[in-house]
Amino acid sequence: MKLGCNTVLFAGYDVGEALDNLAFAGYEYVELAAIKGMCEHLSVDQGTRGAEEVGKRVEAAGLTATAVEAATTDPDRLARICELAATVGIEIVNVGSGGVSGDEESTKQAIENVARLADIAASAGCKLAVKPHVGQAIFDGATALRLTSEVDHPALGLNFDPSHLYRADEDPHEVAARWNTRILTSHFRDCASRERQVGPPPTQIPGRGTVDIPATLRALADVGYAGPLNLEVIGAAAYTLPQVTAIAAETRGYLNRCLQELG
Repeated sequence: MKLGCNTVLFAGYDVGEALDNLAFAGYEYVELAAIKGMCEHLSVDQGTRGAEEVGKRVEAAGLTATAVEAATTDPDRLARICELAATVGIEIVNVGSGGVSGDEESTKQAIENVARLADIAASAGCKLAVKPHVGQAIFDGATALRLTSEVDHPALGLNFDPSHLYRADEDPHEVAARWNTRILTSHFRDCASRERQVGPPPTQIPGRGTVDIPATLRALADVGYAGPLNLEVIGAAAYTLPQVTAIAAETRGYLNRCLQELG
């Protein structure tokens, strides 16, 4: 698995600082945040030239970018982000489904929209990874399987996030077995409980919460998953640079050891 970190952890800092500190923490891979209103290290406002500069900074830091977090269901914005991702040489673009959990009409509309978004991603040479998200139409293991069953698209896969699945009352390691090859990428973090609201950044650090991280990694390995495993910690925009770097470094050390023990 390609152990990396989403730059949203460094939302309070520019992309250069994020990349340099991730490299110092020992990472080889990175996911670029393009999340409107939260963190835009890959920005649609900067266009192709800006994306090219980000790509150069990724390379200069000795990192490889494996994914972009777009976090949008807007077709126009997604199209622009996919173009930028392709410019940087990134294939995977991460989104949620939108919609509302437990509402059949909302779920149908979300699935129809994801089909359109997959077409947009494919036209840019990218793949769309949908993350089941607490509160959205696609929110657990079953709704994710429904999505991939109804939208049989070569550019569509799933983003496996144990924290969201855990807070949807799932056991992530069991979901990994059910999803199998549908897993295109993985956001990775812990959580303190099954409460729907995500906790503060320290509770999201793998190994500090209640998710069985070793079992989850073992399940991913058992289905042959060898894609990105990107730490995604939100809510740290006001943290100091040493604090967010410490979160990244602690996670890298813990997950790397867990992966080593898997053999």
